[in-house]
Amino acid sequence: MSPPKSPLARRFWRVAYQRLEESEVLNKAGYYIGSVYLAGYSVECVLKALILNSTPTKDQEDVEAEFRGQRAHCFEWLRLRYYRTGAPQLPVDVSASLTFVSSWETSIRYKAGMGVPDDSARFLTDVQKIVEWADNRI
Repeated sequence: MSPPKSPLARRFWRVAYQRLEESEVLNKAGYYIGSVYLAGYSVECVLKALILNSTPTKDQEDVEAEFRGQRAHCFEWLRLRYYRTGAPQLPVDVSASLTFVSSWETSIRYKAGMGVPDDSARFLTDVQKIVEWADNRI
């Protein structure tokens, strides 16, 4: 697990790991909705790091500018944006995990309550699989 060489990619990579760690802390404390919310941001950020890392340095600022607005939270859009870098298809298990965690939406921040432990555990397992795969691609 070594950080990307690109400063832009490295920033998103670091945030991905920080949000994942925060998510794990919240999960252990029983704050399952908050845990899922931050874990979703971990996936978003690691995919952005992967995209930037797969982009020539001279084009990275333009690509980062694409990460604005609602579409930049959409995992399917990020997956397709990653493919535009010439990257291969995701492995089947990672693709399945990404499909599952695509149920995440930023609107979860408005959901009251603690959440469901089993849902959070599955979500975190799939997020960790995605982050590990992405990290190995960087």
